[in-house]
This record gives sequence, structure tokens and C-alpha cells, in this order.
Amino acid sequence: MRDPELRQHIRRILESERIWCAYALADLDPAEAERCTWLTNEESVVLIYKGFDPAVLFAHGEPDTLHHLFNQVPSDHYLYTLKEPSRKMLDPRLEPTFEARMWRMNLDQSRFPSRSTAGVERLGPDDLAAIQHLYGNYPDRPDAFHERQLAMGPFFGIRENGEIISIAGVHIVSPWASVAAIGNVFTRPDRRGQGLATKTSAAVVQAVLEDGIDTIVLNVAMDNEPALRCYENLGFTAFCNYYEGSGYFNLAELS
Repeated sequence: MRDPELRQHIRRILESERIWCAYALADLDPAEAERCTWLTNEESVVLIYKGFDPAVLFAHGEPDTLHHLFNQVPSDHYLYTLKEPSRKMLDPRLEPTFEARMWRMNLDQSRFPSRSTAGVERLGPDDLAAIQHLYGNYPDRPDAFHERQLAMGPFFGIRENGEIISIAGVHIVSPWASVAAIGNVFTRPDRRGQGLATKTSAAVVQAVLEDGIDTIVLNVAMDNEPALRCYENLGFTAFCNYYEGSGYFNLAELS
């Protein structure tokens, strides 16, 4: 974004609910400018993030102030991250193909426990092929992984017989906004139930904290009880619920 005043205006709106808007705050980083289309008015923001295919649609603000912004969203397929009022408003335009109810969780740093990282190793761009092999074609593999994330922030894994069997990393890290989102967490199905995801996730959180990041968030499906327990044990608490999905938005204007 080249307009510093507009950037500051958007940041002011997003900072009003920093935990919910963590990803969007990170996307204000100049390095993300070419991937972002911002729609805004006095009190609301809609972001179309084109770093994935399909693009991601995010909104923050009260329904009455978001109404006209949604009418500017082009007809297309999108991934979407929306709180319930925004999701319900889009019923006339949305033809979902997939949808899940999610928790946005936030780290209470005072509750983050000291944990052993024995057997956990830092991963990087050179490990891309091994990571892709781990994720494979499992139906519950991470759906927001991109290789550029390996250079953006910390990833940690556990190997067995030379193969990565468990991994955790980040979706975003922004020193500029002091926000990070833990993500891309996955353990091979035959090695689950052994606390491996807790160890790798703890290593990522520790590394992000050591980098001085203030706000650390993550997303988890509301019905994923094992993952919820894992993250609660690391000091994360639920902040808000929302809809995550994919679908087609048509051109019909909201009434």
C-alpha cells in the first residue's frame, strides 16, 4: 500500500480488535501489498488477499457499515474468514462448497509452560519436499500452507527414521505489526496421540516469543477436541468464533 494515510486509517480500524484482525494487520506489511485489495470506509474494512488461489475474503466492522463494502466485492470463488453477522449478511450472495465453525485463539503468555524441545528440530526451505510428503493427500492436511511461509517464520518438526512425522509452523509473522499466527500443524495419522503436536507447537511459540512478538493467535475447528486440549495446555484461550469456508460470491447486491 503506497498511501501512508490510508494505511494508518486501516490499521486504526484493525487495531480495534487486534486478535481477530491479526492476519489483516500482517497483510498491511509493504511486502504483502501486491497481494491485497483493501475496501474501507470510516469504521470497517474488507480485505481480498490474493496470496492464495482462490483469494481469501476477510471483513471487520459492524454489519451496517460493512454493507456497502460487500457490494464492491467482485463475483468470484473465495476462501472466507467471517464472523457470524458478516456471514449471515452474505447469505444472498454466497454459494458455499465447504464451511466450518472455528475458534480464534490467543496466547496468554503468562500461561505458556516451559517445555522440553528434545527431539524437535528447526525446519526451513530446504525441507520443503519432506514437508509436502508429510502433508501428502490426507483429508485433514493443512489447507493454508505455502512455501514462502518457511522463510517467513519458524517451523519445527520431529523425525523418525529420517522422515518428518510431526510439524508445526506459522501462517504469518509480522515484526512490524507484532503479530503471528501459529499454523500448518500436522502429525502423521499413525503417530497421533503421543503429544508430538504439542512439542512442535510449543517450539514454534517459544521461537516467536523470543522474537518479541506481542500477539500470537491460531485457528482451530470447534469440534477438534484433541487440538483444543493441546492449545489450551500451551496457554491459548478462545477469543471469538467465526466461519471459515469456501464458495462462490455472485454479483447480486445486498438489499
